[in-house]
Amino acid sequence: MTQEEIFEAKKELRSKMKDIRFRIPEEERARQNKMLTEMILGTEMYANARYILSYISFGTEVDTKELIKKAIRDNKRVYVPKVQQLLKKDHLQQETEAKEPEKDIFFYEIEDLSGLKMSSMGVPEPPADPSKKFPYELHLSLDRAEECLLFVPGLAFDSSLHRIGYGSGYYDRFLNRFRKKMAVGLAYSEQIIESVPVTDHDEALDLVVSPSGAFY
Repeated sequence: MTQEEIFEAKKELRSKMKDIRFRIPEEERARQNKMLTEMILGTEMYANARYILSYISFGTEVDTKELIKKAIRDNKRVYVPKVQQLLKKDHLQQETEAKEPEKDIFFYEIEDLSGLKMSSMGVPEPPADPSKKFPYELHLSLDRAEECLLFVPGLAFDSSLHRIGYGSGYYDRFLNRFRKKMAVGLAYSEQIIESVPVTDHDEALDLVVSPSGAFY
């Protein structure tokens, strides 16, 4: 497939998977959310993790709020994402000037969920406190990737650990520049498909977990 064909295939898949996820009955989502939370909390990777980086679920995404609250109670350091406009010094890989202001994702430590505020996109986000910003540069020397556990959202996942998100590329860029981690995709069973179209810029995960099984 050409790059243009992959782009169109991803666009069509996003639309299809948004509809599929939306049509999962609320009680079924709740059942699968409970299963996923229990599965993650029962793993050795969670027990060993010192740092938890997680998206804040909204809409029909796999719910992460119970995971986040439990991690905080377990005295793990928890970081959640905020989309921010990039300063020139923040963009590590930009080679050309963008036509519009570039944005990227950064993680900030929280101690509870009460201080989150809705972004312009309707997504709960933490305050941009520089003292609580996740310093990924400082954790590149970790001996074990499991010490840093990153939960990644998506619309679809496959057994090759590929995912398709919303098209912004935020998580792909973060995964590219911070490799010393365990990146985990959380999915409803309905979100597991045979194959996700990918380009060279798409980063694979380390693990995909769904109620119907896990891929690694």
